[in-house]
Amino acid sequence: MLLIDNVQVIEGVTVYGDDSDFTKFYLVPEVPRFRMNETGLPSFSFFKYRMPIERADQSKGGGFLVCDVEFSVPADKEKIIKDKLQEQINQRFARSNQKPPEVKIGTITYTKGTAKLNIESISDKFVETVFNPGKPSLYGRNITPFTIELTDLGATFFEQALQNKGGFVQVAYDLYCVVKLPPIKVDVWFNSSKFMSFTQDLVKKQVSEGAFRSVCRWLFGGTKKSKTTVEHDISEVATQHDWGGVNIQFNDFKASDEVKQKIRDWAWASLAEAVKNAASEENKIKPLTEEQKKIPDNVTDFHQRISNYKFTSYSMTYRESQAVEWNMAPQGMLEPIVNLKGKDGKPLKWEDFSTVVDLDDPFFKTLEVPIRVNADFKDLPIDSVEVHCDYHEGSVHQINEYSINSPDKLEKFKSFIENGQWNYKYWYQVNYKGESEVFKSKELTTDEKFLTINVGDTGILAVDIAPGDLNWNQVTQAQVELKYTATKTRTPIERQYLLTKESANHRLREVIFTPVSEPYSYRVKYFMEDGKEFQVSEKQQRSPVLYINDPFGSMKRVGLRAAGDLDTEIQTIFLDVKYEDDNNKYTKSTTVALSKSQPFFDWDFPAIDDRVGKVTYKGTIQLKNGQVEEIPETTTEDITIMVGRQN
Repeated sequence: MLLIDNVQVIEGVTVYGDDSDFTKFYLVPEVPRFRMNETGLPSFSFFKYRMPIERADQSKGGGFLVCDVEFSVPADKEKIIKDKLQEQINQRFARSNQKPPEVKIGTITYTKGTAKLNIESISDKFVETVFNPGKPSLYGRNITPFTIELTDLGATFFEQALQNKGGFVQVAYDLYCVVKLPPIKVDVWFNSSKFMSFTQDLVKKQVSEGAFRSVCRWLFGGTKKSKTTVEHDISEVATQHDWGGVNIQFNDFKASDEVKQKIRDWAWASLAEAVKNAASEENKIKPLTEEQKKIPDNVTDFHQRISNYKFTSYSMTYRESQAVEWNMAPQGMLEPIVNLKGKDGKPLKWEDFSTVVDLDDPFFKTLEVPIRVNADFKDLPIDSVEVHCDYHEGSVHQINEYSINSPDKLEKFKSFIENGQWNYKYWYQVNYKGESEVFKSKELTTDEKFLTINVGDTGILAVDIAPGDLNWNQVTQAQVELKYTATKTRTPIERQYLLTKESANHRLREVIFTPVSEPYSYRVKYFMEDGKEFQVSEKQQRSPVLYINDPFGSMKRVGLRAAGDLDTEIQTIFLDVKYEDDNNKYTKSTTVALSKSQPFFDWDFPAIDDRVGKVTYKGTIQLKNGQVEEIPETTTEDITIMVGRQN
């Protein structure tokens, strides 16, 4: 796995080492580039309309820019880098009689990513539409196809701008891959406390006339009178307190300031995600409705108290050798076509990639759909994927079939368009290695401008099982039970894998003859060095890589909150608290004192499974008048506990 602190730059390419194999390296180019096809030419075409196309909204198109962008190292540069890395390995074995091992270039496993062009944000006076699948292939050379439809002004402007030797088109990749942390410890934590209080008091009083009024009425006459007074007090208070932070312990970790800054950026990005989740609708205190505030009819004395408290907490600790998701964001200017050279060493000519098209024909409308399969053919038991496309409208009936056996292979379905109908039908068939049975999808209708068959649609359940931050000095074995039920025959796939220090990585490659539509479930049983056994309850996952982490990798938090009047009544609340996980015979305990100076306490401790277990507490309440009240022993599964005197 890629180790982020083992890094060097060779020939302008960032080279990372592996966490366990000193002969294995991963290459990350500085900037993306145009995809080079088998003939050594860039996958780039520019079309300019000689006659504009009239549209229903009176707008006029003027051109198309079609290109493929890839994020990979050219083969010739990769060979130079590999030779220089081999020299480094040879020097390590210079004084020994052993033959130096050969350098290996590894493939980075990207979990997700996006790719965008700067053209997407240019004024609509130049750009009509940008067709972008949103993400690169994440396999092979990370190819992303782009199609940009230009207005008539845009076609003229781009024709000149693309011939500028300084460049014009910029691309930004945003990729995530799994890496191993260096010998550091990172704590990311965030707490959010929200409180709302609503109080209203209503008192109605009827006041009779006084003695003076009675005498006056006796002397001068008049009727007896009284009056009603109404006192209505309303108080509504809402408060919110947020606090959190990032603590990074680099210890003796020696690396460049740039690597350390990347680690800081990654940690703060994790905190930002926690803050974003805390601000979600489900974590907000809902305002009181008018019905809740309503005063009953015909009351003379009404007192109402409503309060609501919500506490959100996030805490995560990352340690040495733990596998984490790392962000790489390569971006920059694509080298202009006029600066590139062909295999013969001669500069490329713009006119070889630019075409002026006469569109003065109302029938000259075509559908062009790039087709690719987003799957790793070398790793998965896929022999090929056959894609059948069918366009049928009026007198036009175009049928094409394509056989794709590589994630880097792009096909294009082309057809004339009639009656303004852009919908076409397609189905695909997956042929498996060593299997006579195939998976054939149902026929689908779409108007997608890019047709991508994803790995989850190929009828293969593919899961890699690997150790995360397992401490093999404590854990001798980890037994993983994996199950998937949404197969074609509905017969569940159940597999067991035993992870040991000597055999830590396993793979599941199962042909299920139907798309992967549901998450798989798994549970882990740990066998410890001291003979103890711990089992974590069943969990679900969709990730193609399942990392098995330390049994104590989960952190559980129990919040203790003092209830009552800490100003005038309660001196101190003493508590004995115990956490018990009966399934794994695991116990933790602590003693807490709550008071006015410390009205709440968060008890954090490692847990085998943070979703199970119970908390038992008991204690005493020391009142300011010297009296003592007992808190009986209570067992609960709540993670926030109110103790004391309830108002």
